[in-house]
Formats: sequence, C-alpha cells, structure tokens
Amino acid sequence: MTDIQIAIIEMLQTQAAWLIEPALVFSFLGRSEFYLLVVSILYWCWDPRLGLRLGLLMGISGGLNEALKIAFHLPRPYWVSPEIRAYESQASFGLPSGHALGAATLWGLLAADARRWWLSAFAFVMIFLIGASRIVSGVHYPTDVIGGWIIGFLILIGFLTLERPVARRIASLSTPWQVFVAFAASIVLILIPFAALLSVGDWEVPAFWSEGALERSGEPIDPLSLWDTLAVSGFFFGFAAGAAVDRHRWSLCSAEDGSVRFLGYAFGIMVIGAIWFGLGLLISPDPAPGAYALQYIRAAVAGAWISFGAPAFFARYGPGA
Repeated sequence: MTDIQIAIIEMLQTQAAWLIEPALVFSFLGRSEFYLLVVSILYWCWDPRLGLRLGLLMGISGGLNEALKIAFHLPRPYWVSPEIRAYESQASFGLPSGHALGAATLWGLLAADARRWWLSAFAFVMIFLIGASRIVSGVHYPTDVIGGWIIGFLILIGFLTLERPVARRIASLSTPWQVFVAFAASIVLILIPFAALLSVGDWEVPAFWSEGALERSGEPIDPLSLWDTLAVSGFFFGFAAGAAVDRHRWSLCSAEDGSVRFLGYAFGIMVIGAIWFGLGLLISPDPAPGAYALQYIRAAVAGAWISFGAPAFFARYGPGA
C-alpha cells in the first residue's frame, strides 16, 4: 500500500510538475496563519458570532489533530523515500493531515452556517484542493489526507451537535467562571496530546526518518514535541477568555465605509504580528519549561487581542467613538 502511494506522489511530482506551484498556493490556504486571517476578519469586520464559532472550532480541531498525530506516529513520505521531493518541510507526524482536517472543519462550518448550495460547492472544492496540495507537495500520503478529511468532518459534526447545549450552559455562568472554563478547556487540549505521548512509551523516532527528512528538506524534525500543542491551547484560552469579557463585538462591523474596515483589519493584523514575533524574541531557541510557558502565553495574548483587545480598541478609536 505504501509503495503504491509513493508511486502516486512520484508520478504527480514528475509527470504533472505544473501542479507544484498551485499546490503551494492551496497549501498556504490550509496553514494556521491563513485561519488566523479568516477568524480575524470574521470577528472584526463581518460576523462576530461566526468568527467566535470558527476560532473555537479551530482550537479544538488543532488540539485533537496534534494528539492523533502522536498517537498514530506515522512518517511523512519524504522522510522515508528518496524518490519524493519535499517542496515543504514539516516537523510533525503525517497521519492525519492537519491541512485536510482543518479545511474540512473551516470550510465545512462556513458552508453549514451559510446554507447556500454555491458556497457548499465552493467549500467542497477548497477542501479537496487543500488536501490534494499536500500530496503533490510530498508531505503527506493520500491516506493521511483521506484520514484528515474523515476526522475533520467527524469533529465538525460533533461541534455542530454539541455547541448549542454547551453554549447555553456556559452563557449561564458568570464572566469569571467563563474565563475559568476557557482555561480548563485549554489545559484539556494539552493533556490529550500529552496522554497520546505517554501511550507511545519509550518508542523513538527511527534515525532514518530524521536523516531522510533533513537530507531532503534541510529541516530537522521533532514530531514528539508538544511545542505546537502549547500554541493551539494558548490561542484557545486567550480567544475564548477574551470573547467571554468582550462587550464591543460589533464596533468595526458597524462601520459602513469599507476603507475603515480594511484599515482597522490591517492594523489589527499588524498588532498580532507584533505580539507573536515580539514575544517570540523572549523564547529560547532550545525549548525548556520556561519556553513552553512563553509559547502558551504569547498564543494566549494573540488570541485575546483578536476577541477582546482589537474590538475594545476599535470601539474607543473607531467610527462613532
């Protein structure tokens, strides 16, 4: 089965080389940076309720994805096959594809919320192209992508089923308790991947995986690290806690002038970049307990800026202030 998948990837990379550039474009549309842009524009400029739902769903799906990768601990094709060209590099395990899983949840939620046939069709195409781009790029087997789609849709179904009763329970709590629930949920998003790591036991990444990845991409791998998990859980806490105390959600959405929305959005994104890279300067290149804590904190601050800081700023200095 693996040999067949390797042959498929090799054929796509050699006989359909024109697919590489489009694949890299669609691959970006499945990155966490793109999701951050989408959540921000929805929350600030379009539909805060949908932005809130999407941000929470991205945090949940991201945390589960990290846990499942460790639980399966399977390699990426370019780690093990010299025939595969690595057009991107990834330090985490292969199954499930995070891009495919994230695309299924993000575009699936947008389609479910809009309930328009044309958006559903567009979402289906985007989900397929983002997943397929990972095969062409040499970073995933077809089974990784199919697994990501299946798991992503299951997470989406679970989210849509539970969000109303859970939201009602949380809405009945006081604001401090809502913030506490957000923090507790973020800790759960850490504990699940940590439990997956414990289940692996004393298993170690085969040396030829690490050597192959470094040889073909120039980047080392560390798939048993919880570094990305801390970012996902920190963002979830900051975003959810900020939303719990936010009282200005419609401030920028109320601006009728499109240029005002654009400038506000651009400013908000620049602040996120300043938070992420500014706090990143404080993080040691060799992760230690303190570095992991800072990773969680900077992601939490970035999430809180989206759901609380930026709306408060727009309400204070925006139109009608």
